[in-house]
Amino acid sequence: MANGYLKLFVLGLIIVLVILGAAYGIDYLLNAASNASTSLTAYYVPNAQIDLGAPGQQLFWQSIPWSTVPLVPTVPVPGGISGHTKEVDVKAAWTYVDGVPYIMILMKAPVVGQESWMACAEQTPNHIFWQPDSDVVPEGWWVVNVSYNASDQGIASVYTLPKSEQLGYPPGQALTNAITIYVYNVSGKLYGQIDGAINPDGYPLNNGQPINITSIDIDYNGTNITSLNQFLSLGLNGTTWFQDEYNNFYPEDTAGYVSLYYNNSYMYPERFAIMWLLGGVPSDWTQVAYTPHMMPGTSGALSAGEAELWIFNDNPRGNNTQDFGYPGPTFFSRTSPPPYIHWPTYKDPLNLGYLPDQGIAADAFVNGSSIYYIGGNYLTSFPSIDNPHVNPWAVWNGKANDSLLWDPSVIATGFTFVNTPTGPYMCLEYARTFTTTGVSNGQGESHYQIQLQQGETYHVAFAVFQGGAGESVDFKSISFWWTIYIQPANSSNSQFLPLFLIGNSITAPAIALLLSRKYFNFKLDAKLAPIISPILHMIQQIRKLEIKLQYIMQDKGN
Repeated sequence: MANGYLKLFVLGLIIVLVILGAAYGIDYLLNAASNASTSLTAYYVPNAQIDLGAPGQQLFWQSIPWSTVPLVPTVPVPGGISGHTKEVDVKAAWTYVDGVPYIMILMKAPVVGQESWMACAEQTPNHIFWQPDSDVVPEGWWVVNVSYNASDQGIASVYTLPKSEQLGYPPGQALTNAITIYVYNVSGKLYGQIDGAINPDGYPLNNGQPINITSIDIDYNGTNITSLNQFLSLGLNGTTWFQDEYNNFYPEDTAGYVSLYYNNSYMYPERFAIMWLLGGVPSDWTQVAYTPHMMPGTSGALSAGEAELWIFNDNPRGNNTQDFGYPGPTFFSRTSPPPYIHWPTYKDPLNLGYLPDQGIAADAFVNGSSIYYIGGNYLTSFPSIDNPHVNPWAVWNGKANDSLLWDPSVIATGFTFVNTPTGPYMCLEYARTFTTTGVSNGQGESHYQIQLQQGETYHVAFAVFQGGAGESVDFKSISFWWTIYIQPANSSNSQFLPLFLIGNSITAPAIALLLSRKYFNFKLDAKLAPIISPILHMIQQIRKLEIKLQYIMQDKGN
């Protein structure tokens, strides 16, 4: 009698597992076939280790299922260069480190074209630099014009431009190129030279050789300098200034392009991005907008709302020894201590941004005006939101207290190429504290960053740039708006549920096969047969439909 009850219990358990497993398998395939799923979960993982030197290799990642996020081209035109990446796989988790919660997001995408660690400046199809003046600084006395003679680029005058004539986008910003002014005393006579000046197409003036100064008239924080002797006496020899834009390549000038120049040796970095919607739109806006609309002809302005953008470039922000630009536009390096201060009010026991064997992300804020980098110096192609009391001239010339700048390194990353039998993949892991409140000692950096909480849902979008296939800047593959749910730590199925689903989705078909009459070796009790037989028939039908869907998916992939 006991054996009979045991047999019934085991049989019942198997049937439950089969039904759940088969149902999960069919549901997974239906979701994949229709791309209907637009949400993912950040699972709570107790005591997870964050190792950005081996992204995605920690054991806990294996128990979390991938969510496949379809991607579409940002410039959907025939022959356009964007849209190489058809989908990106995403996982999310979070854990506590010394009582501080950290979010971790893992992204994986196949390599299209060549694996690229390059960081070449973008060029239009006719080989003109996409953005000749790569530095965006606030309008001010530090912006000068280099006026040269086309017939003799070896000589030029340098003078400060009034703010009304300084060209930039968005308003209040100047598109510039960093130059250095030197003064030499040769046999009692002073000579001035300009180093680093460029022409309107972005190429070095005078073939990159120094340019002799014929006259100087610049404003040094209210002091008018009209002679080299005055420049020298004020201790300005060897200082960096900002050459103004030559009225060329406004953002709207770039809107007409659908491709960029690249070849086997001239490529752009691989990039990933996550956009977190901060608000500023109706609650149902994402259902109408579908994808994040970056407005053509602007420096990355969002069509509506505000968002934080985590941008990863494998060069100069990757964690690979091939990445000669590491760690990107910041003031710290592998060998010198960072000048940024993590204020005591900001809790980050891992000290993200300064861990060994990791990269960083460019942290940006986006609204209807532009993309703005959060923190750091002015070595960027977009405006910076930062401490207004620190001007770019002082920062570039080492005359500013760098610790007063906002910290751009609160997001850490780990990146690697993975070779598989089906081809190489790029794998990237992001890590950040749930909140950044206090990181800038109350100066306001956290106002432009997403602040996460358990049990809450957030709107996100994803992007992948295939640098080795010519994608960069405006040209990339983007997702629709998705949601990410932060699973509470007290949730009872935090780790068991995904592990159960993965394992059972594999074992359920095998169990169903064993339960079929062809392979089932013992006879069912006459009283159980009317109950069990329809269930077995339903399982067989589900399995047939699942196989049929698999063939459909294979045909669709081919």
